[in-house]
Amino acid sequence: MRLVILLLISICFTTTLQEAYNNSSAYEEYEKYVILESGQTYYGGLGIYEGNIFIDCQGSTIDLQNQNGIWVYADEDYLATLDIQYCNIINGAYYGLSFSGIAAGTITNCNFYNNEIGIKPFDYSEVNIENCNFINNITYGLGIIGEHVTVNINYSNSWGCENGDYWENCPG
Repeated sequence: MRLVILLLISICFTTTLQEAYNNSSAYEEYEKYVILESGQTYYGGLGIYEGNIFIDCQGSTIDLQNQNGIWVYADEDYLATLDIQYCNIINGAYYGLSFSGIAAGTITNCNFYNNEIGIKPFDYSEVNIENCNFINNITYGLGIIGEHVTVNINYSNSWGCENGDYWENCPG
């Protein structure tokens, strides 16, 4: 009985990543400064198409529930960046994290597990990746799509990705 009550309470109080984003405010140079609660699971993806955004998961998990991941798109009229750290991003149907257009960002100390592609930068995006793990992603851990993407990756590991760990100019 106690287990059923705890399960019902946890279902009633689930938080989506979108809710956490909507409830965050500006801090320093960031227009949205999102701090997630350590050890919690947040559900669903997030689309970022404007602003300088920071997400600190503090070791929490973002479960994409086999849907779209977190995507960042920017163009000359609407600039967008994402700096994200200490996240476990899992179960993305197409990707865990995607950067497109002229989006930019820094990904630090994150784990990408069981996504189609862990991180998918394409178009003219610029991404810095440091100290991240790509584990058992379906297609690639890191799939760089196109010839104009800039990716700097340091101190990162990848294993168990079905079609390869890191791929450049891979089919999108």
